[in-house]
Amino acid sequence: MTTTAIRGLWVLLAILALNACATPTRNEGLRVRLYNYAAAIRWNEIEQASAYVDPAVLAEKPFSTELRERWAQVQVSRYFEGPQSIDAEGRVLQTVEIELVDRATQTVRSVVDRQRWRYDEVAKIWWLESGLPEL
Repeated sequence: MTTTAIRGLWVLLAILALNACATPTRNEGLRVRLYNYAAAIRWNEIEQASAYVDPAVLAEKPFSTELRERWAQVQVSRYFEGPQSIDAEGRVLQTVEIELVDRATQTVRSVVDRQRWRYDEVAKIWWLESGLPEL
């Protein structure tokens, strides 16, 4: 091989490597969505967390003032993610235990959130199909 051919091969490999890095995979997209959603819940940013909920679910059950007020009464003290699984339809299932402290009484309680995430092929994004945790 000539030096020009070797350089051309290296340039082609570099372009392919950069292209692969530029387009996140479906699994990487899920990892990022789960991480950002968990961070929003951990920091009591419930408005931000609601942005991860499937738009069809939000249309049926909108994020109400009552729910917003309930979340304002508690502080998340722990967010423990359980193992993930995949159902027959390709949805990712995850059980999360959320420990909450009531701001008024300082009592602690736990909520089990059974999350179901679906991948939207058109938008290329994962949506929380199960909705926000019930308090």
